[in-house]
Amino acid sequence: MIRSHSRADSRADPGAMIRAIAGVLRSAQEGELPLFAWTLGLPQPALLALVQHCFPELGTLEPMPARQYVAIVDTAPAQFRDLTAMLFANRSPKARARHADWLAHAIAAACLGERHLWQDMGLTGREALSALLKSYFGPLFRRNKADLQWKRFLFAELGKTQGRPGLRPPGCERCAQAASCFPIRVAVASAVRHAGLAKSPPHPRASGTE
Repeated sequence: MIRSHSRADSRADPGAMIRAIAGVLRSAQEGELPLFAWTLGLPQPALLALVQHCFPELGTLEPMPARQYVAIVDTAPAQFRDLTAMLFANRSPKARARHADWLAHAIAAACLGERHLWQDMGLTGREALSALLKSYFGPLFRRNKADLQWKRFLFAELGKTQGRPGLRPPGCERCAQAASCFPIRVAVASAVRHAGLAKSPPHPRASGTE
């Protein structure tokens, strides 16, 4: 059971953060997310510091050649940077800034996948994602009064800040469950397609008298 806002915001669970980051890195390594996601869009020293803090059992990792690493990070789209900034700006007051920054990068990277956000974060379900957002990004959590799917909500919020209402996640068009997130839009598009097929006039035949 999720506690009240004030208590939840003050009890950001580092274990939940680490599990979520591990899930995103695993999804990236399995090819479920864009290539840059395995870097979380972080500078290499910051990524190595994250790994040392969250996964000390891995020991000291050998860094990649700087130019090669930067080339991968630079493939991150602008929406990733914008989502990261929006999440971090809405971090919970009691959450450690460093942890919130890492988690903002992980969530933003996972938002560019084609599955539900909780799946690309390796979480057990939407409830686990909701609890994580409530703990680390309480102001955003509380604004989702319509209880939208989290990926859809985050892009909608980003669209509001950019004057782009209705902004949608890029992977949603290819998701088999898009109809559950955007039922009206999908139904209208389907109706238009069917109407177009039904009302298409027959191809005119050439007349020999003209």
